Amino acid sequence: MKVLDESTFEFIYRTYWQRLFEYARRKVHHNEAAEEIIQELFVKLWEQREKLHILHLEKYLFACVKNQVIDYYKQRLFSELESIDKEVGPDYPIFLDELETRILEAANRLPQKTREIFMMNRLEGKSPSEVSAELNLPQRTVEYHITIALRKLKFDLKDYTFFMTLGGICEILNRI
Repeated sequence: MKVLDESTFEFIYRTYWQRLFEYARRKVHHNEAAEEIIQELFVKLWEQREKLHILHLEKYLFACVKNQVIDYYKQRLFSELESIDKEVGPDYPIFLDELETRILEAANRLPQKTREIFMMNRLEGKSPSEVSAELNLPQRTVEYHITIALRKLKFDLKDYTFFMTLGGICEILNRI
């Protein structure tokens, strides 16, 4: 794509704005947020018009919206976590340390193969396919063991269910 001039930019804006807005609105379920996402996209497009080399404009625009939707949810998550941190006070990090300890204790009570697979996946960050290859097991078996481990841990940690609504246990399970 050549460098955008005002008339080309206006054509792109009029052609794609509504479709991009509808796409963003379906993803964020909020009109104002969708409008901000699209407006930010077009501002960036105009500001970077001399640097951009776009081969497929429509794919590029929708990919940008998708990435901005992801950023929108990340920002919401971090602001929610920040407000939770303010609400729960200075003992929250201590609670998270205690919860992490409880999770590891519960993981140690898992059957040996399930524990091994779970630890490789969650602690070492290996994907199910990597675990499968390393242990010479079918990937479905690895996924089964991970599912069983998560179910067992959630059951064993039911005393912490009030934090499930805040995402505490799920956040830590995904972190470890």
